[in-house]
This record gives sequence, structure tokens and C-alpha cells, in this order.
Amino acid sequence: MQDKRKLYAVITGDLVSSSDMDYSDRESLLSVMHDSFSFVKNCLYLDGGKIMPFEISRGDSFQTVVRNPKDALLISVLLLLKLSVGENGQRLESRFSIGIGSVEYFPDSGSVGEADGQAFRFSGKELDNMKEQEKQLLITTANPALNLMLESQCAFFDNMVARWTDVQKEILLEKLSGLTQDEIASKLGKSQSSISQSLKAAGFDALRKFLDNYANLFEYTEIFHMENE
Repeated sequence: MQDKRKLYAVITGDLVSSSDMDYSDRESLLSVMHDSFSFVKNCLYLDGGKIMPFEISRGDSFQTVVRNPKDALLISVLLLLKLSVGENGQRLESRFSIGIGSVEYFPDSGSVGEADGQAFRFSGKELDNMKEQEKQLLITTANPALNLMLESQCAFFDNMVARWTDVQKEILLEKLSGLTQDEIASKLGKSQSSISQSLKAAGFDALRKFLDNYANLFEYTEIFHMENE
């Protein structure tokens, strides 16, 4: 039994329109997914104590538990970008539902699919709703007022994502993974000024503010709980 006041984040995601892919593409799709999971864990130095292994279900859905929930949004954004950049022309559109709350049960096996709790219910239920509403990101907590604020911020994020070009996604991915503008320019064979212009056009400062504001919410963990819990 877990501490019901301790917060976790459950990230549940899936690939958009993956059912339209040819069966022959499935092996390539799974390869891109696994490579993307590894990339995110490596660039954030997330070991097994901080994030449980991603589990894939139904071929195009995935889920993990983040033990420090303030990292969950950055993990989701990095994964969204990495999947969309893809490999060998395999660019995958994805959506993410982050549930923040308690986790009442962790199995000895360490399997995310066997765990259960409030954060799982928030995350899984909202992902199903997102499919009909064509949203790419949603964050759900036990606090309805906080959810309204987060929903509006996620809507702005969705609008940003819709405007990003493939080049901007690649540059944003490199920037959020920790590279400087000069390092990105060298890696991608571009000038530093073009990298700067691309980040500005993509709204990087607004994205960084969104990520920082989310992380800073966890300095006030009481806002994630309802008074009658």
C-alpha cells in the first residue's frame, strides 16, 4: 500500500492514425517508439528509480509512471518531439494524457500495466476522451480548478504544436535535450542565427515558460489534493 498523499505522474499516450499504417510498417513503428523512449530517458538521466519502463499495449499505446511528477511534462514534450522527428522518414504524431495523483499499488514485477491508483485513472480516462476532441496534451489532477487552468495552457500548447515545421521540431528537440544554439548549429549544419530565428518562430520562450510553470507547481503540492481526501 502506497502513501495516498504522495504524488506520482502517470503518462499515457498513443499514436495518432497508426491504424491506417500498413502491417509491414509495424516493426519500424515499434523500433521508433523504443528508440524514442530510450532517448528521453538518456537525455534526462532518468534511471529506473525515477521512471518505470514504458510499456506498449495494442501496438500503438504506451504508459509509464514518473516518480517525480514535476518531470512528467518535459518527458511528454520531448517524447512528442522525438516521435515526430522519427527516423528514416518515419514521423509519428502522438498525444499524451498526464494524470497526477496517488498510486495505490505497485506490483513486485515492476510492470506498469499491473499497477493501479488515482493517477492511472486520471491519465487513462482522459486519453480516451482526447481521441474524440483531437487534443494532443492534457494534464489532470484531483483539483477541478487547477484542471481548468492546465487545460487552457495545454490548449495553447496544442496550437503551438500545430504550427511547428519539421525543422523547428528537430531544433526544439535538440534545445530541450540540453544543447546550446551553437551546438545545435554544428550538429545540424546550420548557422547559429538560423537556429535562433527558428526557436523564436517556434515560440521557444513560451514553451519554456509553460514547462517551468508546470514544474514550479510542485512547490505547492497541497493544490493537487482536495480537502476531503
